[in-house]
Amino acid sequence: MNASNCKAADSTDSLEVEASKPDFITASLLTIGPGEAVYSLYGHTALRLQCPSHKLDYCFAFEMPVTPGQELRFLFTTAKAGFTVMQTRLFTDKYRQEGRGISQTVLNLLPGEKQELWRLLDGELERGAHWDYDFLTTNCSSMCIWMVEQALLKAGEHISYSALPEAVDSGTYDDLLKHISAHAPWARLFWTLRMGTRGSDTGQAAYKLAPPLLAEAWQNATITGDNGQSRPMTVGKSKQLLPQTLDVSRPSVITPTMALVMTLILIAIAVLSLRLLKKKHKS
Repeated sequence: MNASNCKAADSTDSLEVEASKPDFITASLLTIGPGEAVYSLYGHTALRLQCPSHKLDYCFAFEMPVTPGQELRFLFTTAKAGFTVMQTRLFTDKYRQEGRGISQTVLNLLPGEKQELWRLLDGELERGAHWDYDFLTTNCSSMCIWMVEQALLKAGEHISYSALPEAVDSGTYDDLLKHISAHAPWARLFWTLRMGTRGSDTGQAAYKLAPPLLAEAWQNATITGDNGQSRPMTVGKSKQLLPQTLDVSRPSVITPTMALVMTLILIAIAVLSLRLLKKKHKS
């Protein structure tokens, strides 16, 4: 082995030792407060990964790209979504300008699990917006949960929940919507129409944890291994990074009647477009 190979080996060994330290990477859940748009009224979630020794600090969020026509695709459940990444400084500045608060909850993951989570998120970035967005099952919260679950799974561990709200644990999607819509009753009408018959489904409790509920659920949860040993899911209490200055409790300029009319019009347009498309294929 020559001198350059020895230096490379020493560098690799040093990095492995450093990476095995508990504080090499910090993994956190970020909870963003509600915004004014109908799709942001229930807040947002992201995963923050920090590596202080290498001056890395990024936020990964599951989002839909802002492109022409994306709003219509969002309404008709054909929108694509995927993880995006942004430096935390820019991420927080974005929500500060919108007046939306951010809280941080540190996750009690092992060093190898945090590295695996980072690797999985990098892989999602490479794949781009390849998920079919579904506001009930494939959304910002459920995908953050899923990514953490995948990192734990490799280590033979899983999340064990306790004391979940009844609307989450055994309720339907209609029950969940009612539970989180106290500040925006008009939005509840919009999303009830949007869900249609799916509102009576129960779904999986873990993936019904909307942004306002996820941090608290994880603070009451544990990480359990195949060997039966467990530890708290989070470290300490949540920390407020930004205050919520935007008031979303004030009456919206979109009334329930307006929301109903817009929804019915959009449904009519979709049905008409589908019929025209079928006629075109037949001809």
